[in-house]
Amino acid sequence: MVILSEWLAAQLDKESAEPAWRQLLQLMQQAILTGRLAPGTKLPSSRLLAADLGVARNTVLHVYDQLSAEGYVISTTGSGTYVADTRPDSTAVSTPTNKP
Repeated sequence: MVILSEWLAAQLDKESAEPAWRQLLQLMQQAILTGRLAPGTKLPSSRLLAADLGVARNTVLHVYDQLSAEGYVISTTGSGTYVADTRPDSTAVSTPTNKP
């Protein structure tokens, strides 16, 4: 099996007009939804993944935060970031709710 950072590095197009964070987010979402990243899989630390991909650590932190907000991953301070046990519905569209 190809190491995650190697697979992501091969997929990222640094010449693309699409920002690296958006490419990385979409690649990781795809990897989770297709099962390339199984539930419970521990993701690399943000520092390690950023170094492996040649991107800023803040890029990876932003992606991890977005994945967490969308339910793809669970982040625990001091423990790491893991693929969530349940996959989010990729067709679901979040809509704002008005609370009284």
